[in-house]
Amino acid sequence: MSFCQDRDLLCIEPIVYLSGGAGGQSLAAGADGAIAGTTFTSAGSDFVSAGVQAGMVLCTYDTIPAEGRAWEILAVDSATTLSISVLRAEVDGPAVAPPAGTGLSFHVRSFGPQMRGVSATLAEKLRQIAEVAGVASADFADSAQLRATTAHGALAGIFLARADNARPHDANWIKAEFHRAEFLRLQDQLRLAVDLDGDGVAEQTRTLGNVYLKRV
Repeated sequence: MSFCQDRDLLCIEPIVYLSGGAGGQSLAAGADGAIAGTTFTSAGSDFVSAGVQAGMVLCTYDTIPAEGRAWEILAVDSATTLSISVLRAEVDGPAVAPPAGTGLSFHVRSFGPQMRGVSATLAEKLRQIAEVAGVASADFADSAQLRATTAHGALAGIFLARADNARPHDANWIKAEFHRAEFLRLQDQLRLAVDLDGDGVAEQTRTLGNVYLKRV
């Protein structure tokens, strides 16, 4: 279970996909990529077997990965074909075609473990509140706020890993601390709104800001 996708991290920090570094899972890579409209093709790839999924990120470049561009993966159409888009403002917005190209180097990278770890922490807090409110976890509805909170939590861990053994003024330390602070700030603003009778009005509202996990 994950409350956000790679595209949510891409919205905030594209560099973690372009430059690589600690923690990222490289699922596919090659040098035979082609873009036509919103279709990306690599005859030498098997995206299905590699575990590539919608919501992940495809990066294309000529020679230097960090100077490339990152695209949303909208769908895995076949073993060799992906539907992609320029990063959209809304997750359900229309696809936007990237510039056409052939002979592109590429990689598909994901931070699934980091996102699932943060999601598990938030899910446990939600579970504790839900038990009091009498709400089953299956009734939880996704929200942009929950996605953003999870994304900042995952990015805090990603930049902390990138800063391993770095100097104190290293930019990775600074970004790790920034995203950690944002994760805590946004988490304090999350609310579990319970609409018991389905009329669109919440009868109960509880905050995650005063729920803490305790090891026993």
